[in-house]
Amino acid sequence: MSLQSLLATGTRTPRRILAAELFAFSSQKRAASRGRMAPNLRYKDRRKQPIVWTHQEKAAMDTARQERDDFIAEQEKRNRKVTPLTADERALYAETTKEAAMLMTDNQARFLLSWRVNTKSNNGDAAAEFKTTIKLMEDIHHMSLDDVYGLSFILRNKGGAGCARTGRELVTLCSESGHAEATIQVVGSCLRQDATKPGVLRTRTAMFALERLRNISKAGNVRAIVMEANVARHNGLIEQATALYNRALKIIMNPKPSTTQDKYSELQDELSSPWIELAYLHVTRGENVKAMKAYMCGLEKDDPMAYFNLARLDFHMAGNQHTHDWLYNMTKAAASGHYKAAHELGEYYANSPAEPPQPPKSFMEKLHGFAHYFNSPNINLDPKTNIHHHDAFGKTPEMRIDLACQWLKLASLNHYLPANITLAQLYLQKFIYPKGTLLKPLDPFGHSTEPDEIPNHLFSPDLAQAALTQVLTACLQISEAKSVSKTNAEYLLRAKPWSEHKEVLEVIESTESLQELKEQAEMIADAAGLDIKSTKLLPKGVPHLGFIRFHEGIRGQGLWEADEKEWLVEEDEQQVEKRV
Repeated sequence: MSLQSLLATGTRTPRRILAAELFAFSSQKRAASRGRMAPNLRYKDRRKQPIVWTHQEKAAMDTARQERDDFIAEQEKRNRKVTPLTADERALYAETTKEAAMLMTDNQARFLLSWRVNTKSNNGDAAAEFKTTIKLMEDIHHMSLDDVYGLSFILRNKGGAGCARTGRELVTLCSESGHAEATIQVVGSCLRQDATKPGVLRTRTAMFALERLRNISKAGNVRAIVMEANVARHNGLIEQATALYNRALKIIMNPKPSTTQDKYSELQDELSSPWIELAYLHVTRGENVKAMKAYMCGLEKDDPMAYFNLARLDFHMAGNQHTHDWLYNMTKAAASGHYKAAHELGEYYANSPAEPPQPPKSFMEKLHGFAHYFNSPNINLDPKTNIHHHDAFGKTPEMRIDLACQWLKLASLNHYLPANITLAQLYLQKFIYPKGTLLKPLDPFGHSTEPDEIPNHLFSPDLAQAALTQVLTACLQISEAKSVSKTNAEYLLRAKPWSEHKEVLEVIESTESLQELKEQAEMIADAAGLDIKSTKLLPKGVPHLGFIRFHEGIRGQGLWEADEKEWLVEEDEQQVEKRV
């Protein structure tokens, strides 16, 4: 056999073996596959038995799947780098003003952007996307409903008209999601609207909000209980309202440790002082003793409004006379910054005579009284009993006028315009009288001839002119703000500084109140010959409007008159500025 034949045999034999092996391997695979398919082929008509998992196996698989998803989400959060947003970026995300963007956080701006985009992509279903977005933001950025509710205030107070609507919508959605304070505010808004548009409380939104409010009230939320009582009183259910106010009062006076943290429970407003409304209901029914007991609960909580109302109740029950109890309670309220209390206290010191001076005591009488003080077994330290010691600061007419001026200034600092009227009268009285300075007719030129008159050391036409200018400036600014503003936020901004204290603004902002204040200021200015013009004596924050009006008295005989030529030049400059 040749070498070539040997080589051919050596090469062909392994190839034949390899091919056989490959054929055998493929045959085994086909047989195995046929074996797996055999049950379906052999038992074609037999019913298949599906795999049935036990509850334990299903729970284990769900737990494993949830752990996997949580792990992936946690890894994504760790890998995600969140960069801080600038004020312009926050304004762009939230589609709001830069002033509002500076107050909101990055997460709040991101929430508004996500909510807006998701709502547009879901055919405008804002309510459904709100819950989805807040859940997503809570998982990723730890954002809560409190953050969204706080965002609503920023949008309503610092944003434009569109932002105000968005803010109101956020409050409603927070209420529907279970936020207690948002529910209280929704019901309060419906209650205020129902006062002018009867039937609002019977709308679908109000009814659902009332149902949520009752559930929150049952849980012991004091603010919700008081709001529910307000609704009952509005509907004429006086007995139910009284019971709810009493329930809220008991919770406040006997607090229990709570495991839930509600930051809104610490707010100090009308919803946190049920004794005011409860006492009002008692007074309207002639139950003055019960009203006093309700106010006493407010005294324990050091509520200035409770002191003020109790002082007025004391004055009424004493036959319209000032008692020591009245002086004590009114002083406590005024010292806490209550503007009406400070005003009434100023009028009291200006119109009431000083206590008659006691005769001088000898040295032995003073020594005997000193020894009796130390030997007394029960020393009465009740401030109501010793309130007459306060009269030592006003034992003379001059000192009482000083006290009156200080209390009136305190009320004026809170921008309470009736206090400015009283201050102007005090500054324009040429003389003071021991038995009532402000009760006398206004006498800026000193025509009085009464024997007990005393020169007024506070007489100042300049200060009186500044006080009256502030009143007329406020009347013009608030009236313009009411007619021009489209949103409440814009109104509060234009009505500054008188809108800094909303309670004060509510007292003076009505058209009737502004007209009455304007007429009083103009009458005093005409009687004293005062031109109304902005000066450097105006308080900080009060806008300078320039010339406002001339007095209607005889020119040249007024106590404070401006130069007409200067006024004409300034008026021309203002007209040029308006045209520009």
